[in-house]
Amino acid sequence: MKNVLFVCTGNTCRSPMAEGIFNKRAEEKGLDVRAVSFGMAAVPGLAPAENAVAVCREIGVDISGHRTHFVYDFQLEEFEKIYCMSLSHATILTESIGIPEDKVEIIGVVDPYGGSLETYRMCRDVLAAAVEELIARYED
Repeated sequence: MKNVLFVCTGNTCRSPMAEGIFNKRAEEKGLDVRAVSFGMAAVPGLAPAENAVAVCREIGVDISGHRTHFVYDFQLEEFEKIYCMSLSHATILTESIGIPEDKVEIIGVVDPYGGSLETYRMCRDVLAAAVEELIARYED
């Protein structure tokens, strides 16, 4: 089983949505890869944002059971790839924590935190498109 990580700031919006969408698509396709997520500034144990849960539910993805994780909740070297929502997340991982640059990739998704349901839908749709590209890599 291959393991990948999705990273954002608080682990309440983008990365849990990406994790949920990725895992659903990987399971549907019978792929031997799973995702987890964390936040660079997360307070461990918090529930995801209500709007994140709602917009994922609209596409059949349940992230309601997710609880936030902080960067040091995981042994980062155990993951094949770390997908970051922004350049700043990637920079911290590579320059401050020492993760090799070839293990880190930037997806580039704007934070919807505090936004409307429509803002979260747009974020979800960008994440879903990015996840489809990532899933295609694991199909080969």
